Amino acid sequence: MDQPATHKQIDTLNERSWSLRYSHTREAEELAREASQLSGDIGYEHGSMYAALNGAVCSFLLGINKELLLVGLRQSLRYFESQNDKTGLSRTLNWLGNVYDSYGEYEKGLTFCLEGLRHAESIGYQEGLGDLLSTSGNIYSRLADYSHALESYRKSLAIREALGEMKAVASSLNLIARTYTSLGDFDNGLQYYQQSIQLRESQQDLGALPWNYLGLASLYEKKGEPERALIYYSKSRLLNASNGDKRLELQCLMGIARYRLLLKDTVRGIAELQQAVEIAASLNAKPLLYELHSLLATAHELAKNTPEALTHFKLFHSLKEEVLNMESGNRLKNQQISFAIERSEQEAEIYRLRNVELKSAYDEIEEKNKDITASINYAQRIQQAMLPRAHVLKELMPRSFVLFCPKDIVSGDFYWMGKREGKPGETVCYVAVADCTGHGVPGALMSMLGMEKLNEAVQQTGEVGEILMLLNRSIKKSLGQSGKEGETRDGMDIALVRIQVAANTTTIHYAGANRPLWILRKQSQTIAEIKATKVAIGGYTEESQGFETHEVILEPGDAIYLSSDGYADQFGHAGKKLKTPKFKELLAAMRDNTLEEQKSRLESSFYSWKGELEQTDDVLVIGIQAGL
Repeated sequence: MDQPATHKQIDTLNERSWSLRYSHTREAEELAREASQLSGDIGYEHGSMYAALNGAVCSFLLGINKELLLVGLRQSLRYFESQNDKTGLSRTLNWLGNVYDSYGEYEKGLTFCLEGLRHAESIGYQEGLGDLLSTSGNIYSRLADYSHALESYRKSLAIREALGEMKAVASSLNLIARTYTSLGDFDNGLQYYQQSIQLRESQQDLGALPWNYLGLASLYEKKGEPERALIYYSKSRLLNASNGDKRLELQCLMGIARYRLLLKDTVRGIAELQQAVEIAASLNAKPLLYELHSLLATAHELAKNTPEALTHFKLFHSLKEEVLNMESGNRLKNQQISFAIERSEQEAEIYRLRNVELKSAYDEIEEKNKDITASINYAQRIQQAMLPRAHVLKELMPRSFVLFCPKDIVSGDFYWMGKREGKPGETVCYVAVADCTGHGVPGALMSMLGMEKLNEAVQQTGEVGEILMLLNRSIKKSLGQSGKEGETRDGMDIALVRIQVAANTTTIHYAGANRPLWILRKQSQTIAEIKATKVAIGGYTEESQGFETHEVILEPGDAIYLSSDGYADQFGHAGKKLKTPKFKELLAAMRDNTLEEQKSRLESSFYSWKGELEQTDDVLVIGIQAGL
């Protein structure tokens, strides 16, 4: 029968896992898993926590299990804090710094690093100090604080040299070289790259050399020496042939292709870019894919191949937008993960420590929250009372709909209607859709002010452009906006139409401040956009600002649409916004539906796109069909 593992054997497994984390990450992960299993078998918590730390580090380096990664690190952190284990604390805080750096939460990442440095210094843990300073340097570099980055890298380098950790020394030299290159100090960058290369050659660390040469190629390209850049791109690519690192091959091909285009050698340049596209697609490296399509567009333009240039130009813009949305969505997801984990820990701690005093405070907060919610609900009733009633809307415009979905209890979007006397046999009414600064309570306050000022303006004039001019002046006056520093910038975007119906003719007069009018033509089955004046109501807009008026004659069956930006700005499952072109496609696809059916389809499409994600803004859409 096998004897259970001893504490010493488990500690040895964990130290072996830690030492292999960079050079043999998969093996390190297996060793951490084995140490965790053995620790669990004998109830060895110290071994379990170091195994959890090592496993989390390997997950980070391999780019997997992001949700479990923070759980493992924070679990280890709590244990090491309870045991005052400075070594464990230093290691864990360093990797929390790395994780939050990757999430784009640089301040939080740096805070963890500085705390880790304090613990490492208190016990003279030199390896930990070197790692923490290197991580701090990476964060400073991302913040473009290159002076602090260099200071951290140099301190880390000195510690690693004293420890004789030559592979780590070569890494520090490479980081310093990269920082000097970012600063445009090419002489120092070149010096440190050469030192890193010499050290890696002497250590037979040949797998890392291609990255040094890639850095040198980038340096010479930035320096304006493309021929020397080509030499190092080619050398890096040659050395990488045995490693087969696709990421490095991709970067080299792109650099070489840029050199070809500089010489107007479009044949070889396009061939190399096509190879790079295949590699980028296999890696799903979309940020590099859109850069490649930009280069291909340039190459085909140089080759006088306009159709291909246009194709790649379109792909460039499409992918760039997708990448920006994806990065935004991923960063949001990562921040949500970290927030959820921190919140669950806080809730667990409150539950563990709760006593009579905490319970009393909790009850007091809960009571205040009820009072606040009740006040907001009352504000909602006031706001709803100021909005036009459904039956009034139907009386003015029988063929119409209003889709109104506030993000919060009260809304910063509002719709408004007014009526004026027209000629005998003529109906004249006004409809506006407005999007105020903010949403929730601040937006609701602006919306009520906007409705009041619209009522006043329509009594003074019947021309839509003049109504918006009066609205702008009165909003600025009410909020004391004279252009001085420190004043509020609040205001609103708005689309306003005047609808005149006489016999079989429907005439629309439209004016807008940053919000357009869409017209769906029944006969031609096309959708047209009338653009707004590109200023807001209030804020920095001048009091004398005019608003252009547009006149449109509607044919029977034509429809107009006014909306805030909330529908188009909603994020969907893939981290992308729905966007205005998609919104217009939805409108065009509904041309054969009744207005009620259109409202239903718009609502279901919105919630289908949103899915389980939080609504990002107030949503307001009004549709009106000619022939009132």
